[in-house]
Amino acid sequence: MTPSPITLPAFGAAIAGQGGNFAAIMRGPIDDGVQQPPYALLVSDATLGEIKEVWGEYGKDVPGASSRTDGKANTDAMVLANCPAALRVREISIDGHTDFYLAAPGEISSAAANVLEFFSKKGYYWTSQQFSRGSAFVQDFEGGYSGWGSKDIKHRVRAFRRISLDLLNA
Repeated sequence: MTPSPITLPAFGAAIAGQGGNFAAIMRGPIDDGVQQPPYALLVSDATLGEIKEVWGEYGKDVPGASSRTDGKANTDAMVLANCPAALRVREISIDGHTDFYLAAPGEISSAAANVLEFFSKKGYYWTSQQFSRGSAFVQDFEGGYSGWGSKDIKHRVRAFRRISLDLLNA
């Protein structure tokens, strides 16, 4: 039996009932040594799922927020540490979904490669990756700067979520 092919929507297309727009296909994370399946990365509409907030407390380490590719795991760790950016993004509800998170650097870069028009060119966006007790990864889309920013400065936070590739099938 030949599996049915998945027909992908255009990058940037709103995915009905899923709280966002199709931004990228990502390799799944490795959980307990097991490679998880790839997923579709969705980015919220800026009017519904973008806020300005500090990442967290300057000088406070957040164990578990160090992945370059797994924003969901980083955000889970941030929530446990009461980081304002993560708490605020978890309050967002779009299409009945409340499993939004801050993208990891690899996720926000992949999204920007496909749907750059979804991101403001003014100011920086936080990602969920911590570098040190005082800084976390930020991304700018005007000049392309990416690097480490002080956790206690307010930057943009965009809500992302992941869904099974099967949910993209038209």
